[in-house]
Amino acid sequence: MIQADLITVYHNDTNYEQHRDLLKMLEKHEHNYRVLAVDNREKNRGFAAACNLAAFHPEASAPVIGFLNPDVQIHGPFLAKVRAVLQDHVVITGCRFGKPERDLAWWGVKDWVCGAALFVNRHWFTSVTGFDLQFVWSHEETDLIRRAEADDKVCHSIRLPITHASPTSDSPEDSAYKHRQFAQAQKRYYRKWGTPNAV
Repeated sequence: MIQADLITVYHNDTNYEQHRDLLKMLEKHEHNYRVLAVDNREKNRGFAAACNLAAFHPEASAPVIGFLNPDVQIHGPFLAKVRAVLQDHVVITGCRFGKPERDLAWWGVKDWVCGAALFVNRHWFTSVTGFDLQFVWSHEETDLIRRAEADDKVCHSIRLPITHASPTSDSPEDSAYKHRQFAQAQKRYYRKWGTPNAV
């Protein structure tokens, strides 16, 4: 029985090669999962839209949905721990990757999980129709966490054998795209949720 649908999105040839490496790591460490990959190379739908496309694909039906960046490194089994945490009111879990408390206060969330290694309860995720598509790239996971907390649900970050480092070899086009989308997402986030809580 498939226990998790694992979704990854790649938008250039480097990402595609990383995606292939990710498949090998998953095969080495995990079982009972399905990978749904979205190719954004010809048409960049944005991260949130690509993730939703895969999450709501007719083949996707597992109780857990995992979103994994193609450049994450997997060092051991992790899905059993994820499934154990996604119980009761916990609908989001995954890796926080050392994000400081000040940032969480700034965003108005109690806990936080990075979109590079984020896992959700399918029933809840589908009930809120997935990621908010106004967040093309950046803030989509933070918005999802705010929505969970507003729904009296819980995001609980955990340590998993997964590491992730921000890419250092972005093309000028990719870098400009990310800077532009980050700035737009930040404005949309605070317009939706109000001004930052931190001083």
